[in-house]
Amino acid sequence: MSTAPLLVPDTPKGRRTRARILRAALASFAARGYDATTLRDIAREAGCSLGLAYRYFAGKEDMVLAVYADLAAEFDRRVSRLPAGPLGERFQATMRAKLRLLAPHRESLGGLAAAALTPGSAVGVLGRRAAPVRERGIAAFRGLAAGSANVPPRAAGPLAVVLFTIHLGLILFWLHDRSPRQAWTREVIAFARRALDLAAPLLGLPPAAAGLARLGRSLEGVFGGRPSAAA
Repeated sequence: MSTAPLLVPDTPKGRRTRARILRAALASFAARGYDATTLRDIAREAGCSLGLAYRYFAGKEDMVLAVYADLAAEFDRRVSRLPAGPLGERFQATMRAKLRLLAPHRESLGGLAAAALTPGSAVGVLGRRAAPVRERGIAAFRGLAAGSANVPPRAAGPLAVVLFTIHLGLILFWLHDRSPRQAWTREVIAFARRALDLAAPLLGLPPAAAGLARLGRSLEGVFGGRPSAAA
């Protein structure tokens, strides 16, 4: 199993080929599920040779991690463009942006869900190899919290970890939401907005700040694969 990206041409043609292979991988995951998909299936879907697919990716695990990284980079760009405002409003806008970003890949992500949530999986969202993607996501939420008018500056760090965790739960809920236009997900996000705007002013109070810090450390222990320092 590869632990580093392969060296491929950083040219317009190389980037187009990489994107085509990733689109083929996502289509294959949607059609067959992650476990049943082979690299040969993906190469066939992409209209390229197996050897060419191997030039770009050492295996389907690398393809999934590349998809995670590409989505995280685009999510980061979208969050950085959010206008100033209260925490709940910014979180709601962030989740709407995230789900619009994921919507074209919804069936593919559904096909990946079992592997992504399995402890020890090479493509696990909480696994070691996905750590850079998590760190980037948490950094995006740190910026969201720091730019919210009703969040005390010292709360932004631990709050970012909590918001990142909530957003993972909302994505899982959205993947299972079969209501028309995912209306249930939109309602849960609207509730989260109201709850966050009620909670934000309390984060400057010592008991709430201490509880938030403890929760943040516990979540970081899971995300980083380390025992929590909060125990």
